[in-house]
Amino acid sequence: MKMGTTNGEIAQLLRRVAAAYQILGENRFKIIAYDRAADSIEHLTSEAKDLWDNQKLSDISGIGDAIAKHLDELFRTGSVQHFMSVFKKVPAAVFPLLSVPGLGPKKAYKLVTELKLDNAAHALDDLEKAIRAGRVAPLESFGEKSQRDILGAIATYRRGLTKENRMELLHADSIAQEVIQHLRKHDSVERVDSLGSLRRRVATIGDVDIAVATKKSDALIDHFLQFPHEKLIERGPKGATLLLHNGRQVDLRVQKPKSYGAMLQYFTGSKNHNIKLRSYALQKGMSLNEYGIKNVKTGQLHEFTSEESFYRALGLPFISPELREDKGEIEQSLRPCGLPKLVELQDIKGDMHIHTNYQFESSHDLGTSSLSEHLEKASQLGYEYIGVSDHNPSITNHTEEQIVEIMKRRKEAYISMFKKYNTNVHMFIMCEVDILADGTLALPEPALEYVDAVIVSVHSSFSQGRAKTTERLLKVLQSHPKVRILGHPTGRLLMSREGIDVDWSAVFALCRKRDIALEINAYPSRLDLPDNLVFEAVKSGNTFCIGTDAHALDHMNLMGYGVSVARRGWTQKRDIVNALEYNDFKKWLVKEDI
Repeated sequence: MKMGTTNGEIAQLLRRVAAAYQILGENRFKIIAYDRAADSIEHLTSEAKDLWDNQKLSDISGIGDAIAKHLDELFRTGSVQHFMSVFKKVPAAVFPLLSVPGLGPKKAYKLVTELKLDNAAHALDDLEKAIRAGRVAPLESFGEKSQRDILGAIATYRRGLTKENRMELLHADSIAQEVIQHLRKHDSVERVDSLGSLRRRVATIGDVDIAVATKKSDALIDHFLQFPHEKLIERGPKGATLLLHNGRQVDLRVQKPKSYGAMLQYFTGSKNHNIKLRSYALQKGMSLNEYGIKNVKTGQLHEFTSEESFYRALGLPFISPELREDKGEIEQSLRPCGLPKLVELQDIKGDMHIHTNYQFESSHDLGTSSLSEHLEKASQLGYEYIGVSDHNPSITNHTEEQIVEIMKRRKEAYISMFKKYNTNVHMFIMCEVDILADGTLALPEPALEYVDAVIVSVHSSFSQGRAKTTERLLKVLQSHPKVRILGHPTGRLLMSREGIDVDWSAVFALCRKRDIALEINAYPSRLDLPDNLVFEAVKSGNTFCIGTDAHALDHMNLMGYGVSVARRGWTQKRDIVNALEYNDFKKWLVKEDI
């Protein structure tokens, strides 16, 4: 039996093992280990297989030696014998039922065995028929309400309205902001924040968690329930959960202001960060919860209005939400040099990846806005410079001579347009050039005379294999001095296309040697270079250029998403070339004036 190797497939596989262990009465620590490993892999922003390729599987927090060995077998052979032997001990029809919200392993097992559901392919249909025939309510520990709830949960699952469906960070942000705006209309709100992976700015998000500091919890929850929704999933004294009309789940947590800092910390950090923090606190005689810090000996609970005061009480500096992933942030915060001062959006001085609507037959899509509109937008954003980085002309529809002439006319047109516009924003004439399958540039060398510098990017031949793809990138990075930025390096598209398989250590080393910046593409479906590779490249001494890849004017507003990736990768202002002032950036980009 072949098992999938995407992060989602691996996480599901590990959760099925945990579920089987739970049914079989296995040691609870084993169950916890598999659930923890599933969470870690699900929330990775690059593929676990890529880390395995680079012999960095052990770098994934929550992956112990035993699970690492099983994953090694999975990537080598496509299956894991131990998992197969475990699954054989559990009826196959159990596993499809686990996708239904509210059906845990033991409840699913009871339904399968009591109702004799012996066909995994039709398990949901068979369960639904059994419910409609009234066969579930008489079962011990079920009843009429439970039967109705399961039927509703099946309907929800069939419509795809499950919290496990992940979405891009931009989509989650949009939902959160609508809910937050609604909440702020209530006069009892003293503070409101997103929580969990959304606050940590993870590339993809499951559901939306929001916290509110208020002295009127019941009234605030009542107000929250007025937000348009399809279904109230749960309400309690400390919050409520809604299923929205778009199928997304929103969880609200409320807390009194004097304990708000503790709750914000408790529900922001990744599971592994919080485990490490609790272990650290216990060594100091403290235990942590969502209400504060308790002295283990005396039982006295100390409350905190802010996260800063919470961390300070533990003898730690404030750890930014983006860093709370158990990548050594707690240990680093205790060292004399401390944590890095992370880059901020306000540090960015320019956007070097902008596509305008200048008309020529390019290899890919044009932008929709004019140069003058982008210059005006850049001025509004406080930028000192921009780079117009249209795609290279199509090499299949033009001769080399025609391409050179097109690039010459393009430069003349941009200079002419720029002179007509009164602005303090400087312009660099760039080009995003395809990296061809053989590692050459999709732009003839004479055409490079008409650009200040180029961004090189992979837009085709994504499955060449590790050795060939690495050779391809190394070749193009040495092809010409005007190659200054490696664009969206992995080529991934979140939730639709995996990144290319590359020896990144070799690529990082060459980029460092030739002073080529790695792009952090801020477009929400890319967020590429992924944060875990940014983290590795920072340790390698590389520099980065954060760009929006704007194909429309409002795309320039997406820079913050790239900054979030940079922060999750531990970058500082000094690591980002487009955080340089104009004159310093020009010296970096253009080695000799042209």
